Amino acid sequence: MRNNSVANPYANIYLEEGVVYGIYREGVSIDLNAAKKIVEDRKIASDYSLVPMFVDVTNVKVLSKEARDYFGSEEGSELLSASAIYTNSRLSAFLANFLIRVNLHKTIIPVRLFTDRKKAIKWLQQYR
Repeated sequence: MRNNSVANPYANIYLEEGVVYGIYREGVSIDLNAAKKIVEDRKIASDYSLVPMFVDVTNVKVLSKEARDYFGSEEGSELLSASAIYTNSRLSAFLANFLIRVNLHKTIIPVRLFTDRKKAIKWLQQYR
């Protein structure tokens, strides 16, 4: 059951059973302004509560360095207990691994990449 849902030009973001989901739209390019909008909408969808997040990056076309830096910052990960990054694409998996190694390794929250949606959601349950 979806408690809160926010849609913006970049993603659909919703809270379901204690996990916030961010499902990026087809072919989106994420710059710093988009990243800030996504983070603010995530906070709204979660009622400004500490929650884990499932992020589907399969459809992301471009993620700028500034956006990567912001998502990996204290401000960008505020109110997140953990983040599971999901993709079913080899290219997206490569980009997501790069994001984790270069930008998100500095975050204070656990971040993992998954190619299996069920495993990602199961992993997040421990951070609810």
